[in-house]
Order: sequence, then structure tokens, then C-alpha cells
Amino acid sequence: MSTESEVRVEIVLADEAATRELGRKLGEAIVPGQGLALVGDLGAGKTCLAQGLGLGLGLVDPEGVCSPTYLLVVEHPGPKPMLHLDAYMEAKTRAFLLDGGVDYLQEASAVLVVEWADRVAELLPEDCLWLELLPHAKGRIARIRGPEPTFRWIEKLSSSP
Repeated sequence: MSTESEVRVEIVLADEAATRELGRKLGEAIVPGQGLALVGDLGAGKTCLAQGLGLGLGLVDPEGVCSPTYLLVVEHPGPKPMLHLDAYMEAKTRAFLLDGGVDYLQEASAVLVVEWADRVAELLPEDCLWLELLPHAKGRIARIRGPEPTFRWIEKLSSSP
């Protein structure tokens, strides 16, 4: 993704509640057909953010969003459905994506969420919204970037949560 046509935002998140709230706000704004690529170390808050996203998307069972590490894809129904993928086990995820998984994900009318997305970045849609969670003295920091004008709305998140 070219940095020339990106919009970038950094947000300090004090705790899990703030991380979940950021996810909720992202879920309200993102639309089916768009992807969210999550990056961060183990315990960084990727799944917590995905749970908040589920709330914002209005999923039928937002509390059922959990790390899909040992599964290929978890389909979460709702008015804005979510496909949740985890690339922690990179070889398994890469094999799935190369064996028709990319087509499956692109054809679905859902929001795609990929944890450990950096491990399979070249196989994800180029127009994903990327969100990296990093440790910070005041909790964690979320670095969000995405192509303009598709994700211009993320600038409104900088004053929240």
C-alpha cells in the first residue's frame, strides 16, 4: 500500500474497555466488503478489539467472537456479517488462502477481520484498513492506516474513545 494515499491515525488506549470501544466504533463505520488487518504481539488486544468490532457490526452473538487460531475462518452472522481469520499459524492460513480462500473471502458480503495479518499481508486485499496494537506507557497505542478516500473516516477516531 502506498503511503502517499493513506490516512493515518494513532490513538492511546488506556485499557481493554477502551480497546473494545475503539472496535465498536470501527464496527459502526466499516462496511461489508471491507477488511480490517490486525497486527500485534500475543496479548496485544487483537481479539479484544475484534469483540468490540462485533458489537459495532451488530452481530447476532458479539460475545461469541473469540480468537480463531485453530480454525480457518469463523463466520459471524448479523446485519453486517463478519468473517474472522487468524494467521497465527501462518502455514495453515497461507495454504487455505492459496487454495481458494482468497476468492471465498473476497466474494463474501461481510467485513473481513484478520488477526496476525502481517504474516499473510501479500494475500490480503490491498485496500484493507490496517490496525497495529503496541504497548504504551499508558496502556496500548493503536496505529491505524488505510487508503484514501475509502477510510478517510478514521480521522474522526483520533479524539476517541
